[in-house]
Amino acid sequence: MILFTPMRSRRSAEDDLGVSEVIGVVMLLAMVITMMGGVFVILTPYVNDFQDNTAWANANGMAERIDGRIDVVAGSSADTGIRTTVPSATSSVAPISNIELWTVAADLTADDVVTVTYLNQTTFSILAHNETATSANIWTQNGEVNISFQPSHEEVLINHNLSVLDMYIITVNDADENPIHRQARITVSGLLIKTKVQTGEHTIALINDARYNKFASGPWSISSGPDLKIEELFDGTMRASMSIRDVNSGSMPDGRNAVFDISSQGPIELFSGDAWNFRFNFESSLGSTVSQQMTETWLTDYTLNRAADTLDQHRGISPWLRASGSDGMTIDGGNTMIDLEIDLQMVVVSG
Repeated sequence: MILFTPMRSRRSAEDDLGVSEVIGVVMLLAMVITMMGGVFVILTPYVNDFQDNTAWANANGMAERIDGRIDVVAGSSADTGIRTTVPSATSSVAPISNIELWTVAADLTADDVVTVTYLNQTTFSILAHNETATSANIWTQNGEVNISFQPSHEEVLINHNLSVLDMYIITVNDADENPIHRQARITVSGLLIKTKVQTGEHTIALINDARYNKFASGPWSISSGPDLKIEELFDGTMRASMSIRDVNSGSMPDGRNAVFDISSQGPIELFSGDAWNFRFNFESSLGSTVSQQMTETWLTDYTLNRAADTLDQHRGISPWLRASGSDGMTIDGGNTMIDLEIDLQMVVVSG
């Protein structure tokens, strides 16, 4: 029996050594897992931010590509278009309808001051201060009508049976059928590009050649405004040019590579040449502050000159009536002749 005792001691020592090795390996694995977990916790926000930045960059790339293709097609003749493929793995495109309302008006002669007022869906009033107005032509996408009336120093009511809720162009003529005033009211639609991010959803709005951004926790901001250009010509005349762009949509494509068909319905010339008493109104239902932001942007120079008491030196956009711009805006206070170029561009985007 004495011969077996050392053998049992050796076996016990070996067992204890084996248990120690297992415990050591387990502890090492636990340390590795703990360190990896810590690294993962530390790096997760950076990984999420990287993914969000990548998705945001892709969405902006989509916006630039789609907006650039629309810009190419918008001024083309009717039924002219292009097809383009846009990578859209992390974003989706959706239409946004009747989101802006633009009203532009100007006299086309220096001999009279004409005011056209939209009263309801079937009635306009026309007031010509020098009583030169004798007829009015009302155009819509679904038809047009010409209405004659007697000259008057009071408001003349004209009734019609056209659908003018979304869009109309009314031209007032004198006795020789020369246009003396024009007013256009246009409801504008556009596109939304939506991208999922960690904090919710990032959205880009493409409306009337302008771009707006919105994150889930914030309001809409203006990245770039509509295509309104104001410049002074060599003879001192102010020139204003603008395109009002309405983008209507069919079914939108989806998938990692979305194919868009973009076609023009043909541009319509609203104003081209000398104009007097120009004024325009802009209303946006995209966000509660968008209209105010845009108005403040347009009136920045006017506001600075007003604060410095140098309004006599201001040339460019100014309020039509009230200083807030709530009655609309004009050029040079509406007191001088300007060179006015405005056209309506209608585009259809579908998959």
